[in-house]
Amino acid sequence: MSLLLGLVALSLVAIVGLVVVNGIASSSQTAYQNDSYQVPPPDSAPPAIPLPKTYAEAADWLVNNRFYAQSAPIPVRCANPPINITNASDAELERHFNGQVECLMRVWQPPVTSAGFVLPRPSVSIYGESITTKCGESGVNAFYCSADQQIYFSNLLPQAVSIVRSNKWSADVVMAHEFGHAIQGRTGLLISAHALAQDAADERESNLMIRRLETQADCFAGVYTRSVSRSLGIQQTDLRGIEDTFAAVGDDTVTGDPGIEGNHGLAVSRIYWGTTGLGTSDIGKCVTFSAPPKLVR
Repeated sequence: MSLLLGLVALSLVAIVGLVVVNGIASSSQTAYQNDSYQVPPPDSAPPAIPLPKTYAEAADWLVNNRFYAQSAPIPVRCANPPINITNASDAELERHFNGQVECLMRVWQPPVTSAGFVLPRPSVSIYGESITTKCGESGVNAFYCSADQQIYFSNLLPQAVSIVRSNKWSADVVMAHEFGHAIQGRTGLLISAHALAQDAADERESNLMIRRLETQADCFAGVYTRSVSRSLGIQQTDLRGIEDTFAAVGDDTVTGDPGIEGNHGLAVSRIYWGTTGLGTSDIGKCVTFSAPPKLVR
């Protein structure tokens, strides 16, 4: 019950955050942040991601990362409105998501570089039933591959996850989550979490570590959505659909097992962290790796 009450409180914070973003001035009067930044083209040969030298250093990076001291700029311009992905061609999907990546780069370039890291731009590739990448073979999914630092999106995902085809913001929230993994990769968080998960004493501890990683990407997706909400015209009435998107990819929602100990997080946990991001520009609010286990269940 306490977790659900906390979730309600965080949802209210998210609503207040969007009121602040959308209620100050009209879009034409807005002084958008990082507007002079020239988004680079996709980088097919990005530099290697940062690697911790020891498990102790990996553990330290996860809770004391200098990235956490940064804030995302707000508001940020995004001229990439949602599309109906149920009938979009592969070319239209690729154009849309690569356009969204430009917006994601405008939001995340300042805090990543201010923390002393490098943010190359990933590409987005559209595929069908399956694809083989440097990360191996994947079925219908959306994912970030740390081996090549690129993002992939199946054109069959709307059929597999009903919320993606029924809510106009859902696909963009999914993409913002995957870009969140790219941010984790470039700041050493992704490799550190996977290293500690592999070194865990048992599967339960390993799953907990990966859930911390996944729910942090939800939080990052919320931070991004808040930053671009004014330019895209996201309103409080859209919040329920955005929260439903986080819930739709919860381990319990996907499997139908309310007691599952999965590796992505229950719907309530994913909503909690997604709405945490929606209510803040402070990246330090997304430190899932030091949160009580009940918040990343």
